[in-house]
Formats: sequence, C-alpha cells, structure tokens
Amino acid sequence: VNRGEAIPEGVLFGPYTGEFIPAAEYEEIKKAKMESGNAWEIRDQYNNKTVGYIDPGMNPDPQLHWMAKINCPNKGKAQNLVAFQLAGQIYYRVKENILWGEELLVWYGKPYAEKMGINMETVEQFTRKEDHTKEASVCRYCHTGMEGERELEEHLGKGDGHAYRCGVKQA
Repeated sequence: VNRGEAIPEGVLFGPYTGEFIPAAEYEEIKKAKMESGNAWEIRDQYNNKTVGYIDPGMNPDPQLHWMAKINCPNKGKAQNLVAFQLAGQIYYRVKENILWGEELLVWYGKPYAEKMGINMETVEQFTRKEDHTKEASVCRYCHTGMEGERELEEHLGKGDGHAYRCGVKQA
C-alpha cells in the first residue's frame, strides 16, 4: 500500500531481487513442490524459452525484497503496475498514478493467477467490446490492443525519427 506521496505514471521499480535459478534446477524444485511462489520467469533475449527464474525465496525479507510483496489483482482494472523484462531482469512500471492508500498491484500472468485461485473466466483480461480469450495489452492513448507488453512498449516508444510510434501519444 502506498503510504507516501502519489507515485506518478511511468515510474520504474526494480530490478526484482532474489537468486537466479537456472531453468533445469528450477524444474527440480517444481517437481519437489518446493516453489516459493515468489519467482519471476526469465526468458532468453528472443523470448523463445525460459532460461531461469529470479526467486527471493519462501519468506523474503520485506525490506530487501519488497517487490515480492506486491500482490496480483483479482480484477484487471485494479492493476496499476506492469511487469516487464529488460536485460535479464524484472522491473515494474507504474501504469497510472498510484495515490496514497492505494495498493500496488501487478499482474503475474495467467498460469500463476490460476494457481492462486483467480477465476480466469470472470477476470477481465480486456475491457473493450471484443471478447478476447488471451491477455491483451492496451495503449492508453489510442486504445489499440497489443499482443503483449513487448509490443505495447514498442508501440509507445520513439522511432528512428525520434517521434512516438503511437500517433495519438505524439499529438
């Protein structure tokens, strides 16, 4: 819960702290049912495969691993942080101003949400008129749906001419 001044949109938190565990080693931890429930998956640079996990452990120190204490929303509208991977690390970006007293919430992804008992039939994954069955990332400027966060970040970034790719954001 934010107990300070409003946290403005665009602020980055991170990197997520913890031990890097190679994927093969983490699979053994999963087989033994010894997962901490706090690990983030790390993908290769091409997003083709999982190379490992960053895990602060089962009972992470809240001072050292505070990002591990941020919960997953049970409704899509409640999410105010977006997790993303950059250079093999996990960061959270504030997607809308977080006022005093508001809980910080980041979407963990469909598989983890299902493990946590979040009903994927009722959680809003996309709030526009269309009926999407996969998670979508929506540009808050032009409301265009993107396949994922990487596509959204590219859409919101600046192109070679140093102008924003999103025409509405540019205006």
